[in-house]
Amino acid sequence: MRITSGGAAADDEPGPDLSDPHYFGTGDPHPVWTHLRAHDPVHRQCPMGGKPEFWAVTRYADVSRVLSQHGEFTTTRGNILTTLGQSDIAGGKMLAVTDPPQHKRLKDPLSPHLTRQAVQAYEPALREFSRRLLSVGARQDTWDFAAQAAYYPIAIAGLLLGIPESSWNRLSRFTYAAVAESDPDYAGTGDSRSAVLNRAHSEIFLHFHTEVSRPGRAEADDLIGALLRAAPEGEQLSREEVLLNAYSLLIGATVTTSHAAGAGLLALLENPSEQERWLASGDTESLVEEILRWSSPANHALRHTTGEVRMGGTTIGAGQPVTAWLGSANRDESVFDEPFRFRADRTPNRHIAFGVGAHRCIGTHLARLALTVLFDEIARNFERIESAGEPRHLHSTFIAGIKSLPVRTVLRPDGAGLRDLRPLGDTSEEAL
Repeated sequence: MRITSGGAAADDEPGPDLSDPHYFGTGDPHPVWTHLRAHDPVHRQCPMGGKPEFWAVTRYADVSRVLSQHGEFTTTRGNILTTLGQSDIAGGKMLAVTDPPQHKRLKDPLSPHLTRQAVQAYEPALREFSRRLLSVGARQDTWDFAAQAAYYPIAIAGLLLGIPESSWNRLSRFTYAAVAESDPDYAGTGDSRSAVLNRAHSEIFLHFHTEVSRPGRAEADDLIGALLRAAPEGEQLSREEVLLNAYSLLIGATVTTSHAAGAGLLALLENPSEQERWLASGDTESLVEEILRWSSPANHALRHTTGEVRMGGTTIGAGQPVTAWLGSANRDESVFDEPFRFRADRTPNRHIAFGVGAHRCIGTHLARLALTVLFDEIARNFERIESAGEPRHLHSTFIAGIKSLPVRTVLRPDGAGLRDLRPLGDTSEEAL
């Protein structure tokens, strides 16, 4: 998806199929979203090929309402477009597709591990991961930042879920296939979308099934251990609930960090004055908030109406699928001054990249810390970073991501220590 679009749209802007992942890999939805916010903010989308119709909501206030008002909009029937028209077997069992008050039963065992204070314990490991990610730039003048950043979230998930490094590469590939099953880099030749998804899900669940079956696994001080020990209202979570939520946590870790990192670096390369402003101020926290607004890596969320809903002068019938487009909401002209300008010191910054309400991303604090540490290490170790080729975008309706970002780097003299580190993604037997 063209994250850097200027957003201008003609009044007669033609509408693409917002359920088409290839459009998001090659096209630019921002002019379309700009048009919809102005002229058709509650838009009825009629996809090609006989796919089910759905509603598309694009204004900040409406997106916030859809995501936060679970009495009007339920998540139990699926939370992304790939589940549209199907029965989601995880509904009511997985945190992401369970409404309050049952939602609290699944969230409470995890929350203490992901508070702002708790995640500070991960900072040394995140710094090591960041330096290993960047170490490729110490060995090669020209390298693919996005390809290396793809290993960052699986390393973080390893911390949270006890995933051994020897499994990172394999799980990373299947995790990306699970959220971008139509992308040509993840789909096998001739494979259908359902075949790619089925294999990805099978491999991920097989890993976690093996993991949770290990003797003594419930004693581990990680999120899988927390799920296995959990006994809300005196009743332990079922094995199915543990597996589904381990899967959800893995997907959640993948969604934000690597794609926000790639989009953020691209924004700095395309806006050198903002890069200079950031480096001069040292304010990486504000930079990260703008990166999150700008990239909105979780591109949309799906809900279904629980009854008839009136929104933006339009009536949506009961049981209708509604997509809330976070990428559009975070460029809403009524909320953000100069929304199509990347500003490293933007204040205030009321973005909703992590969602709102009960389903706001449970890993928000860790994701912010991971991005802050990574960009701090970028500034600390490189004297200059330049673009070395065109970025390639992920083919996905769910994730707004960059899968390839060639860069040319010049190492600072005191950054030479990066050369001694093993790169993320190097899981050869010799390296391990």
